[in-house]
Amino acid sequence: MMLSSAGRHTVVILNDFGTVNGGAAKVAIESAYGLAGRGHHVSYFCAVGPTDRRLHEAGVEVVCLDQPASLDDPNRARGAVRNLWSSAAAQRLAGYLARKPGGVVHIHGWCKALSPSALWTVRNSGLPAVVTIHDYFLACPNGALFDYRSNKNCPLRPMSAACIARNCDKRSYAMKAFRVLRQTIQNSAMNGAHTPWHFAAVSQFALNKIAPFLPKPHTASILENPADLVRLPPAEPARSNLYLAAGRLSPEKGFDVFAAAAARAGVRATIIGEGECRSGVAAANSSLEMPGWLEHAEFVTRLREARALIFPSLWPETHGLVPLEAAAQGIPPIVSDNTAARDWVVDGRNGLHIHAGDIGALAAALERLKDDALVARLGRAAYDDYWAHAPTLAKHVDALEALYESLLLGRAGRPASAGLAAGA
Repeated sequence: MMLSSAGRHTVVILNDFGTVNGGAAKVAIESAYGLAGRGHHVSYFCAVGPTDRRLHEAGVEVVCLDQPASLDDPNRARGAVRNLWSSAAAQRLAGYLARKPGGVVHIHGWCKALSPSALWTVRNSGLPAVVTIHDYFLACPNGALFDYRSNKNCPLRPMSAACIARNCDKRSYAMKAFRVLRQTIQNSAMNGAHTPWHFAAVSQFALNKIAPFLPKPHTASILENPADLVRLPPAEPARSNLYLAAGRLSPEKGFDVFAAAAARAGVRATIIGEGECRSGVAAANSSLEMPGWLEHAEFVTRLREARALIFPSLWPETHGLVPLEAAAQGIPPIVSDNTAARDWVVDGRNGLHIHAGDIGALAAALERLKDDALVARLGRAAYDDYWAHAPTLAKHVDALEALYESLLLGRAGRPASAGLAAGA
């Protein structure tokens, strides 16, 4: 058993990036300093700097390769080769893990810089490994189980002949072919490992989507993302006429659907964010307000001034932080039924569901929320439900400690926790 006498774990966290640039990095970094705060021996191994100051302040041992993300390498050929196999990551990580014989490895992201070589290195180390399912790259070459050409869920089995032949990538078929090659290398590392991988899905929705395609052998569990938010008094959404959405303006997010539905319903709409679809989204609604990205404090202020939060995503999002932030403020969310948010937003109780991509259904939901009494009731229920089960960092670290101990007990020849679902 690999525990110190004080019950501390040795944990090596792997992620492409050393600073918060998305959901995976946010969770990886917050879990690192949360675990360090409990007295565990935590390392954070990444490829792309700079590294978050909170890691250093918490006493986390930080190893950064100081490489660019593969797509940011000025030498495109070198970046492509490194995306398939980063020799630097493999060599540095192999030596590092050899010095952590009592450790657990927790992997968050590898597709942008660390490459599948990191997975091979972890496999060869023999250390128990956890992989958090932030997206679907474990199974799907484009990481989304989504056809970006049709803007619909992909019905094909990942890496089947039909999948490989299908041009579903948001960029080009050449990029799809490249991703298939990377997936082949990745799958060769993931399948048939002597030590089972443990997959920690951020929602039951995500686990249900990807479970048929996970490498074997494996175990799996649900590990909800932390969302440490400041508790303020509930907002008063019925006093507002503003319908708000926020996120990256990319095709799969469905913001053009929201813009068109808001125009049809004749309601005031704002979308906070930037991205390649800005002009197309703006064209769908001439009165749409688009302030760009905001600092988080200003975003919360805008959110508390809203009547409802719209989450119209087309792709099967694994989690969705923005609807949670809305609920925490007492703002009722309207969420796509093709996202994990549908699992905790109960239609008609603490928010509303709409069918993904259906402008008419969303317009009808916006019309329905012109009822002040309904908005007030949904908003209060959203607030009460969120704070009754708030996914704090402390709860997240509790779950990590239980998971790591279970895996280490199993490795020592004793039964793993009954809470872990075994893969076939």
